[in-house]
Amino acid sequence: MKILHLSDIHLGSSFTHGKTNPETGLNTRCEDFIHSLSICIDRAIKESVDLVLFGGDAFPDSTPAPYLQSAFASEFRRLGEVGIPTVLLVGNHDQYSQGVGGASLSIYHSLGVPKVTVGERLETHVISTKSGNIQVITLPWLTRSVLVTREETHGLSMEQINQLLIQKVEVALEGEIRGLDASMPTILLAHLMAERAQIGAERYLAVGKGFQIPLSLLIRPELDFVALGHVHRHQNLNPRNNPPVVYPGSIERVDFSEEKEEKGYVLIDIDPQKGVEWEFCVLPARPFCTIEVDVSHSDDPLAEILEAIASNPIEDAVVRLMYRVRSEQLEAIKNKAIAQALASAHTYTIRANLVSSENRRRLPELGVGKNLDPYSALSTYLENREDIQDIAEDMLAAAESLLAEIS
Repeated sequence: MKILHLSDIHLGSSFTHGKTNPETGLNTRCEDFIHSLSICIDRAIKESVDLVLFGGDAFPDSTPAPYLQSAFASEFRRLGEVGIPTVLLVGNHDQYSQGVGGASLSIYHSLGVPKVTVGERLETHVISTKSGNIQVITLPWLTRSVLVTREETHGLSMEQINQLLIQKVEVALEGEIRGLDASMPTILLAHLMAERAQIGAERYLAVGKGFQIPLSLLIRPELDFVALGHVHRHQNLNPRNNPPVVYPGSIERVDFSEEKEEKGYVLIDIDPQKGVEWEFCVLPARPFCTIEVDVSHSDDPLAEILEAIASNPIEDAVVRLMYRVRSEQLEAIKNKAIAQALASAHTYTIRANLVSSENRRRLPELGVGKNLDPYSALSTYLENREDIQDIAEDMLAAAESLLAEIS
């Protein structure tokens, strides 16, 4: 049985890193996300997979614009047209602000779209595929308000509340596992933050703070595969693969925190004799590139900036250039020349960080315990300032005059 697992599409994110396509009127970053999604759907159809699992977070929020809803539906409709069933799981971004229900995905359930199952609650679905039946336990994003009442948490510390939440999830999940049919393969499809997961942009994107689920709740012999969503970095949390506990990650880079991450989806093959095999398939996501350069000590700051740009792979990338510069160097930096050097980038931003002039050197002669009088302290200081020796004598004379007046 072949299964394609993708997650965290976030269709409609990252518009600030794009530009308007004059031919379509769409933001180019929106087109990037649609393109990556279409590659996933194309692969599912080409491989004639038995099932597609979506791990949640279709859009940045629960009320996406109609054209985004249409683009999402158009891609997943292609699966139904060739008879491939799909499970759409509700993630934290798909929920209403109260954390109940899958606002952006519930329409598929309400309309009874053929071959589409919406995972809005913790329950077990028996999905019929061309290779037989499979059990999919859906565990959508759970919030404290869904699991516990105010009365149950009254007087408890945050740690105690989290332990109570985990106990609630454990009991509910155990109930689903005990009701499984051992003759069918089983996948847990969950949108959650698991222990030991390496997180990225989702720490900034999350709607409300969730709690971490212990791996012990997920690594169960009754499960053939644990397909996760929420974390944008691809990773397998169980190297022993008994079962694999896999985040496919997001299909496109949402921001620069994901600059170094590969983006993709997962293909799973469940064979009664061979067991479970899976592979991560890389998507050609739009590259992000950060260029940082400190020219505050440079005699030719513009040349150094242009050299830094030339040494980075900026073609068709989303680029941010950040350089440190002193205010007196700004005249030497020509923005037109920098813009020309960045012309091959998809989009770019430039940020100049002004640094103060070099801090005055601390002189050991002026240290604690020297007990120098003001005139001697000034004299010692001037002796160490070669750049103002031409006015040192005048400064000492002025100081002597001021001290005399004070006396």
